[in-house]
Amino acid sequence: CAGAGYAMHAQYVTVPENLVTLKPRNISFKQAATVAVGSIALNAVRRSKSEQGDVILVIGLGLLGNLACQFLSNSGCRVVGVDPDASKVNLANKIRNMEAFCHQNDAEKVLNYYSKGHGADGVIVAAASKSDEIVSLAFNLCRKKGRVVVVGDVGLSLKRADFYKKEIDFFIATSYGPGRYDTSYEVDGNDYPIGYVRWTEQRNFEAFLDMLAMGAVDVKPLISAQFNFTNAAAAYEK
Repeated sequence: CAGAGYAMHAQYVTVPENLVTLKPRNISFKQAATVAVGSIALNAVRRSKSEQGDVILVIGLGLLGNLACQFLSNSGCRVVGVDPDASKVNLANKIRNMEAFCHQNDAEKVLNYYSKGHGADGVIVAAASKSDEIVSLAFNLCRKKGRVVVVGDVGLSLKRADFYKKEIDFFIATSYGPGRYDTSYEVDGNDYPIGYVRWTEQRNFEAFLDMLAMGAVDVKPLISAQFNFTNAAAAYEK
């Protein structure tokens, strides 16, 4: 389950039906507990409209960025990542079709190589920073008519010159997907017809868990520590 105010860290919770999905039998509850972050990353990738053969840049290789890279790799994209944290870069470099770097210049060189100098087909910003320079960087490294998707919490004072001439599409990825923040969907349980909205937030939950069950995405390397429920305070402090 997921949903702020519902899927709390507690022994028992009451969650509306559209924010709950069933766990496949062949994955653990520990794996399935990542359904919220997995769905957020999956929705960001869907918003990027990436296709097989696309060259995609991911800025920020934390939990969301790493999962986004795995989804993109599985889709047949060439993925380049950048993050100042060497441990996150090393973890990302274990993903197939993925090259990650700590320094922007190194990432830019490889990006230009794979894109034949045109720039990224799409950029996913999964970083956390108050700086406006991250989004500016995303625009500058994008090709003409490319796409930039922001899923992280970054500064958004946009510079017109960065994206106007290239006619870049700019998207915000709102959490788990369509249905988020819609009371009719989330609280009242009114689903969107699948013929009109293929990937609602609940269907994103299902898709992510199916990927775990198939072995198409791996969250085990992303689990850095485990705590008993009674030690929750220590977990938050860490």
